[in-house]
Formats: sequence, structure tokens, C-alpha cells
Amino acid sequence: MKRLLFISHRLPYPPDKGERTRAFHEIRALGRHFEVTVAVAIKGDAETAAAADLARHCRKVITAPVCRATRLMRGAAGVVAGRSFTQGFFHSPLLHRRVAEETGERPFDLVVAYSSGVLPLALSLPAAARVADLVDADSAKWQAYADSSPWPLRWFYRREGGAVARLEQLAAEACQAVAVVSPAEAQAIGLAGPKLVIARNGVDAEYFAPRQRPQHCPPSVVFTGTMSYRPNVEAVCWFVRQVWPEVRPQASGLTFVIVGRDPAPAVQRLAAQPGVLVTGSVDDVRPYLAAATAAVVPLGIARGVQNKVLEAMAMGRAVVASPAAMVGLDLLPDQTVLQAETPQQWCRHIVDLINKPQWRGEIERAVRATVEKHFNWGACLAPLVEACLRLTAGPTANVEAAS
Repeated sequence: MKRLLFISHRLPYPPDKGERTRAFHEIRALGRHFEVTVAVAIKGDAETAAAADLARHCRKVITAPVCRATRLMRGAAGVVAGRSFTQGFFHSPLLHRRVAEETGERPFDLVVAYSSGVLPLALSLPAAARVADLVDADSAKWQAYADSSPWPLRWFYRREGGAVARLEQLAAEACQAVAVVSPAEAQAIGLAGPKLVIARNGVDAEYFAPRQRPQHCPPSVVFTGTMSYRPNVEAVCWFVRQVWPEVRPQASGLTFVIVGRDPAPAVQRLAAQPGVLVTGSVDDVRPYLAAATAAVVPLGIARGVQNKVLEAMAMGRAVVASPAAMVGLDLLPDQTVLQAETPQQWCRHIVDLINKPQWRGEIERAVRATVEKHFNWGACLAPLVEACLRLTAGPTANVEAAS
């Protein structure tokens, strides 16, 4: 088997959040055709243990310890040097040396850079071919932050957006293939042509299998995600401020459950509102999805394909989402996922889902069927695997079937 080096900006294990989940499934899919070595900087004992677990899914994991304070200093140094904060933040001289030692013994046939932040390391190594998975248009995300932030954050975010855009352009120029999660992300970055690979996000439909809703369970709507992440924080705060006062009086006993690790102070304060529950970190989000009447995804800033939408759909739960959260899903609004923009639209959809159980059941069956047909990880990642096989002159097998 050809040797493949997968460089990740964050440890792709356990697969319990968006960036980890996609990377982990890529490693598994590529591992069916390549001898995969993963390289990543890690922090703390928990990630050290998780890296050891990840090694069970690939040939080898090369790690280098790093702390957040060091990363912040390197990010700031990158800005001073005219580079992006992101590039400096994810730069690890020790990881670079350890990967170079591994490469020196026998160069890899293919190097995959998972995110623009680790692209410089990938480009510094000898390899027959290089692939960048940019996933989302990070440059566009930073620009969106700039548009909604006061000075001096506006200046920093705009500068970061420009610097990351230059990294994305470098990927298009220097790599043999560049993957993104949807055509919308490719358009935002300005990617086109034979190098472009659309590798959509999928969902583990066996893990996120439908469950019976507990009997006599009061109605609830749920939001899942990392609750220190700015778009998630802004989403739940907007929902409680704009939608909750409208919908709660119309739905007796309704609860809004915010599920996710590291809730920011603004999220923690929401728990003081009647009917709002903030769980903090949980071992498993599935019981909360199973108990919910619907999942809500009121994102104002969203890039790529939202795993939280796919996970709720896989569990057979109706989803109400903002237009931004639906970009990249290629689903017709209101035929599977219900789209809402104004507080009145949000209120109407949620109340109808509570009061019309037969209609809700039809939606629940439709979203599960859609996941099974269109969002299988093997099918979604097949274009990326095929590109990697092509670049290393591998066999032209039916990748989707093998996955």
C-alpha cells in the first residue's frame, strides 16, 4: 500500500465534534487504500490518551506536545511576521522535526493537509503529491466576523480573513487537489477546475439511529454544539432573545435545551431564563436528541455543512434551521428541513411540530430516509479517496462500494 501522511490542525479523535468527525472518517476511508500516518500537535493528558486510541485506526500517530499559551504566542508572532494568526497558532517546530525525521527515512507518496493552518508543513515535505482539505471557506468566516464586530476586532478579523485567503490560494496553486465540503464553499474561496474536489460531510447513521421518544415527555427543542464557538453562542442567544418569548407562551411546558461543552458566560446566563436548560459537557448527545420534539439550528454565521443538522436528521428528528445553516446541504427548504428566518417563522414551525404530531412524524421519517440515501460517509468521501488514488496511480476501484 502507498504511504499517506495526514496532517491535522487538531487531534481528530474522539470523533465527537465537527472538525474531528470529518477528519476521523477521512482517516478511516483513506486507510482502506493507504498506509496512513497521522501527524498532529496535542495538548494535555486527555489528548495524549486519545492519540493512543486513534493509533488503532491507522498505521502510526506522530505527536508533539503544545500548550495553548504557546500557540497564542506563535499566533501573535505570525501576525507580526505578516502571516495569518491561524498559521502561527497551528505551527509546531517539534512536530515539524518529527515529521521530517519520519519523511527522511522514506518519503510519503501523498501528503494530506487537513485545513489551511497546517498547509505550510505539508508543502515543506518531499512527497509525490499533496492534497489540501480546506473543508470550509475559513477566509469568508473571518470576514463575516469582521462585518459584525466592533473595532479593533473588526480590523483583526478582516486582516485574518485576507491572510487565510492567501493560504487558500496557495493551496489551489501548490497542491494537486483541493477538497471542500460543498460547492458554496468552493465559490466563496474562488476554487474551480480539475483540482477541485467536493467531499461532503456525512453522518454515522448507525450511531445516530432513531430512538423512541420517552412517553409522556414534555415538548422540548434542542441545540447541540461546542458552546464556546462564537456562531453557536450568537445563535442560542439570538434564539432566547428573539424567538423564546414568542414561542413559549404558545407551547405549555416547552423547554429549550442547549447541549454542548464549554458554554461561554453568555450561554450560561441563559439558564436564568424560564424554560431554558444549559447542560454543559455531556458524554452523549443522543439522549437529548431522542427526547426532543425538534432540533433548532438558528445560526447567523455558518460555513460548510452543519453536522448538528445531519445528526438530528439521522436520529429522525424534525429540524428547524436558518438559511445560513442550510447552505451546503442541497435540500429544498421545508421538504425535509424546515427553514425559518424571522421570529414569527420560527414560532410557527415549532408550534406546528408540537401540535401536529402526524405531520411531525412524516417529517421525521423523511429526514431519516434522506440521511440514509445521501449522507453516508463512504459515499460523501468517495470523491476525496478517488482523487488520492488517482494522484498516486492507485487502482480505479469502486471506492464507494469499498467504503
